[in-house]
Amino acid sequence: MSKKELLPVSVLILISGAMFSSHFGVGDLIFPPILGRDTGTSWFTASMGYAIINSIGVWLAYLACAHQNQSLGGIATRTLGNVFGRIYTAIPVLITVFFILPRVASATHEMAVLPLFPGVPLWLSLAVFFLLSFYIAYTRATVIDKLGKLLAPALIIFVVILVLKGVSSPLSVPKSPGSATALKEGMLNAYNTMNAIAALLFGGWVLHELKMRNITTREGQDRNLNVIGIGTALLLGITSTVLVYLGATSGSSFPDASIGVLSTEIAKGLLGQVGLVSFAIIMALSCLSTSAAITSMSGDMFQEMTGEKLQYRIIVIASTLIGFTLGLVGLSKIVKYTVPWLVLLYPSVIVLILTGLYYKFDRIRKAVTVGMIVALIFGLGDMLCFYGITGNMITKFASSLPFGDKGIGWVLPTIILMAAAQMIFRPKAEEIQPESK
Repeated sequence: MSKKELLPVSVLILISGAMFSSHFGVGDLIFPPILGRDTGTSWFTASMGYAIINSIGVWLAYLACAHQNQSLGGIATRTLGNVFGRIYTAIPVLITVFFILPRVASATHEMAVLPLFPGVPLWLSLAVFFLLSFYIAYTRATVIDKLGKLLAPALIIFVVILVLKGVSSPLSVPKSPGSATALKEGMLNAYNTMNAIAALLFGGWVLHELKMRNITTREGQDRNLNVIGIGTALLLGITSTVLVYLGATSGSSFPDASIGVLSTEIAKGLLGQVGLVSFAIIMALSCLSTSAAITSMSGDMFQEMTGEKLQYRIIVIASTLIGFTLGLVGLSKIVKYTVPWLVLLYPSVIVLILTGLYYKFDRIRKAVTVGMIVALIFGLGDMLCFYGITGNMITKFASSLPFGDKGIGWVLPTIILMAAAQMIFRPKAEEIQPESK
């Protein structure tokens, strides 16, 4: 590949920083500390479980998009067909718009604005938040530059300040004994961030960005997106690990602090009023970056899915209005409604990510379809558990399987049935599209 097809290092760093800030939202600030506090001396194992889903999963998702030169929409359509592929793609996009947008806005109000300005009403915080998000997202050509040059550096600086203080002068020590299920807890907490699913969506967004920067060959887009994915995953992995550590050490000083509140207490305990201000800035910047990225990505995705019948800016306006309206519901209710849908989708998304790494995807496409259906069925069992139906048949069966105690009982039957499907449904020559690396 020509060197001209690899973007300059400075541009790759800018885009990686923009993608890190896009992924690093409220979930990455509130879930790692509480995970660390709850797992105590097992914090490192828990952080590895978190990183498997939240960092490695993100990198593999970008890699899958790079190898297939398509976003989630394109891969899902090839696997599930036109109608079901679009429905499958629409679900996570709608989750980001209807659940994640209001969640990050509500979190900014409750965890960044109220601690410093208790008299500010929710509607005013949301109005300012979504006006700023709209400003960043409205012009597609400048979104990545605004995120990478302005928001990402400021976000990283304030995170580093908080982490350095927490590592050098922790408030307490991790509780002992640790957790026997630390790896599983880490993975389940990482589901809540939705970053692996978001990476499949953002992958298409970055592919569009690369085309706008004149990287038009498949090989060029593959290589650039791979580098960007690695950079994004490393930043997420380092950040989540140190935040889990902060939760395990300083967090144990606040054993009764609820989710979200714990992160604020740690920052205040480590740096006093300065810590409270620093945390408020981190929260606001991370949530604003995520909101702008989601808004822009949804514009790209729906424009692509509708054959440009819905235009980018119309979708940006609609997403902004939806986020503002639903943000009035409040953070705790939004988190409660989000989680069941995430656990439903994640197993099938993992199947799609891992199989998407194979360049000659059409050779295994029918097996992938079977794997996704099986994974969705197991995800449905986990979803029912969140609605209180803990004794459902699917969950009981999954628990009895190998790795069921780790929360991944779905893996072995999915692999077996995919292998069987590959032997039974061998693709015909005319079904295999020409593929190039």
